[in-house]
Amino acid sequence: MTIFICIEGVDAVGKTEVGKRLAERLGYQYYKSPGGLFSSARSIVDTDVEPLARYFFYRAATQHDSKKIGEILKTSGVVCDRYIYSTFAFHGAMDTQIQSLFEITQLVMPDYTFILTAREEVRKKRLRSRKNVNDLELNLPLQRQADRIFKTFGHSVIDTSDATVEETTDLILASLNLRGDKS
Repeated sequence: MTIFICIEGVDAVGKTEVGKRLAERLGYQYYKSPGGLFSSARSIVDTDVEPLARYFFYRAATQHDSKKIGEILKTSGVVCDRYIYSTFAFHGAMDTQIQSLFEITQLVMPDYTFILTAREEVRKKRLRSRKNVNDLELNLPLQRQADRIFKTFGHSVIDTSDATVEETTDLILASLNLRGDKS
């Protein structure tokens, strides 16, 4: 049996590091969304596109990612860094009218989704340490609203403010009842 785990949350909460470490410990494949050609177009879409068009871009990217994840799941578990809930939370925060468009049909859905969160001052510090930070990552009101939307989905929420990557990974593994000691 293969498992699909999704790590979601606003920027600078540790999704990438935790996702990679979790995949490594479980022996699963790590998948960063949006993938494929969508990944290279992301920087353009994130800076120069209106919210509705941006939503449709990311929704299409999620459809593409769903197909790729489905293929991977035939042979391996998957830990995905962002997926459909990120698409909805960020775009719903940008424009409340977009919330009426949210749907998850025809997608491979995660078996488990974890929402990572962190205090704002911690996220600011983490963002300052990055080389390339875009305007959306620095838009604190948008990030706050997206974080609130993430927490409405009913998934497990883990605060990474005072936890290391290893501690956060251990919390996820404990909640899954998995040891994850394949590394």
